[in-house]
Amino acid sequence: MGSDAHVIVVARNAPDLLQTARRRLDELERHWSRFRADSEINKLNAAAGRPSAVSPDTLVLVVRAVRGWRASGGLFDPTVHAAMLAHGYDRDLALVRSSTQGQVSARRPSRAPGCGGVEIDLAASTVCLPTGVGLDPGGLGKGLAADLVSGELRQAGARGVLLNVGGDIRVRGVAPDPEGWPITVEHPWRVGAELFRAAVRVGAVVTSSTLRRRWMSAEGEVHHVLDPRTGLPTRGRIVAATVFAASAWRAEVLAKTVLVADDIAAAHTSDAEVCAVTADGQRLASPGLRGWAGS
Repeated sequence: MGSDAHVIVVARNAPDLLQTARRRLDELERHWSRFRADSEINKLNAAAGRPSAVSPDTLVLVVRAVRGWRASGGLFDPTVHAAMLAHGYDRDLALVRSSTQGQVSARRPSRAPGCGGVEIDLAASTVCLPTGVGLDPGGLGKGLAADLVSGELRQAGARGVLLNVGGDIRVRGVAPDPEGWPITVEHPWRVGAELFRAAVRVGAVVTSSTLRRRWMSAEGEVHHVLDPRTGLPTRGRIVAATVFAASAWRAEVLAKTVLVADDIAAAHTSDAEVCAVTADGQRLASPGLRGWAGS
């Protein structure tokens, strides 16, 4: 996942629970990182049309990935793996940025193949990817990690939990503040500046932006949000999207859908709210957040 994590627990045994959270996040990183040769995701991607046994965590990840792809009509697509490699994002971003400009894959980015051929056997805990299809968990892994670990901390005795994995935030239970968990959304291009604050009692808040994870390729500056229909970085007017939803994995899917569709309506549902910022500073919002858009 290649991200920092911030954990707050309300519990008498908080130090023990924080260590539990660290161990679990490290475990999920080992399973899901595409920058680790021995990760389950890389082994799955290398299986080339053969069923691959995976852990329960990875099975859930793949199920959610396929569900997100279907629900978004393919605008969220975890099979952009080959296109991401073609743009040179084949290792930790800090290493990509420090490498010689233009040293990227000889392959040209192409349309993502989609999840239609992904076979999941829940009983056997196996996944089979068609030959030529690779999964890039990306932000979905961060969101799902926040969901899973926060739930486990509650089951282990925490009265309340806030878990932030690289900007994917999940809150559960009692907050230290009676108004709810204070969530700050950063301004997309003013580093350190606040865009807005919200008090959240339950659920998830996820922000995705095209402005932060950027690097130079042979074709110029690129970013990590790829349009699966082309394999190229999105070029829409929306540069950041924040989604409020019941779960972080789903909020992540919706946030990416907004950036790819360049339209907040593509992700607004009855149980989620969306706000976004355009390159010229305009604020857009779904009905439940219209007050923020006008501020």
